[in-house]
Amino acid sequence: MRKKTLMLALILATTLSCKKEANPEVTLNKNETPIERLISGNKRFLDEKLIHPHQNKKTILANQEAQHPFAVVLTCSDSRVAPEILFDQGIGDLFVIRNAGNLISDIDMGSIEYAVEHLDAKLIIVLGHTECGAIKAYVGDKNNEYKKHLSHIDDIVETIANENEEKKISKENNLNSCIIANIKHSYKMIEDNPIVKEMHAKVVPMQYDIHNGTIRQL
Repeated sequence: MRKKTLMLALILATTLSCKKEANPEVTLNKNETPIERLISGNKRFLDEKLIHPHQNKKTILANQEAQHPFAVVLTCSDSRVAPEILFDQGIGDLFVIRNAGNLISDIDMGSIEYAVEHLDAKLIIVLGHTECGAIKAYVGDKNNEYKKHLSHIDDIVETIANENEEKKISKENNLNSCIIANIKHSYKMIEDNPIVKEMHAKVVPMQYDIHNGTIRQL
């Protein structure tokens, strides 16, 4: 009898513990601006108080006819940089565009224009990150080796090398400055886009630190 009582107590304690972990005492603030929603989401991520909003079947059904993301996020394809997780957002919240080095091609720009003009997204985040492999390839290319090959990786390096912001910075031992210059290049291209201007969408450059999980506004 005593063993059964102890087992029941243990099961009850485990159940309550799991329930508390799955439903932390944190709720969405509906009065937050789009940028505040992202900042508070990253804080929840850092504090390990994720609420995983809009990650259920109800949300799927609510978005099946149309999507209404509150922000666009242009970011890197790096597997360590997952916007929905880092910002604690869910289905239908973010319109995410990813490629190596968070670069801007005509296709990427077209995707942004679509989100702003047709989905009414009012915030665009350019999210770069520390230790970016694409920028490392550019910085490490001291002898213009990419010109000697014909791989598509070389196209990435060449695109970065042609950015005006990068040309102003010495590559030598200056990785993070080159990463920030790259973020600002994409930021400037988007900010100068006529449709983005017409729709009064706000563009914000940000950097994610893969060492500690923080996201800061540049």
